[in-house]
Amino acid sequence: MNRWGRAVVLLAVLTVLASAVALALALRQAEDGGGRGQSTDLVQQFPPEERRVLGDFSVELLDGRRFDQSDLIGTVSVVNVWGSWCGPCRTEAPDLVRVARRLGDRVTFLGINVRDNPASAQAFERSFEIPYPSVHPDDAGTAILAFDGALTAAAVPSTVVLDEQGRVAARVVGPVDAATLRGLVLDALGAPS
Repeated sequence: MNRWGRAVVLLAVLTVLASAVALALALRQAEDGGGRGQSTDLVQQFPPEERRVLGDFSVELLDGRRFDQSDLIGTVSVVNVWGSWCGPCRTEAPDLVRVARRLGDRVTFLGINVRDNPASAQAFERSFEIPYPSVHPDDAGTAILAFDGALTAAAVPSTVVLDEQGRVAARVVGPVDAATLRGLVLDALGAPS
């Protein structure tokens, strides 16, 4: 193996290790930080009186349109932090797409792309046929900060479900499957699972 091949392998190993450390830190933050909600594994649900309120933000989407927090108010919303370089993001993408298509207009979906270049992010979206918009990587930090610690760029992937008032009703650190996400969304909608 030439030195470029070794460099690529080393970079891949370091990326996996960094992701593992980030996930461990996010889990510790979830355990220490909030004392809010009931936690089972990597999933937390928050009772209405303990829900964090979404802060103000205005960002550019990958397609060039603008998006702000008011676009997430008035409907239950799912916000997913992802990157094209993230293996677990690739694992969960078909489940996110399935739930987004199944729930249609009842729920707003938004992706927050981190640490990608726009071309890689758009290729990922085409490859998985993502039916909802994503925040441009340059604006990811602005969007994430509005979630008051419920989302972090260090825990990729992670997902939050917002209630109709724009408050964090649930959080998943790590990949989410369709059944879990659908259940969290239906809980936020007040519908029977």
